[in-house]
Amino acid sequence: MFGLVEASVKPLMLNQKILEVGYELYLKAPQTSYPVINLKDLSYKTGKSLLECRNAIIEANKLGRFPNCALET
Repeated sequence: MFGLVEASVKPLMLNQKILEVGYELYLKAPQTSYPVINLKDLSYKTGKSLLECRNAIIEANKLGRFPNCALET
């Protein structure tokens, strides 16, 4: 039972870390039409894969976070 709960909660915490670091990078980016989030920096700072970082930012964008941002590798 504990393993099931841990498996359900742990990915949410990891995504939250990606989103927090991504938001810091978003705020530090030059505020042009499309502030750029560098996925390599995000991956390095979170220890997650480029794909995990990309997917987390895209999902957050669909929910209204990171408006008008661009991603680069």
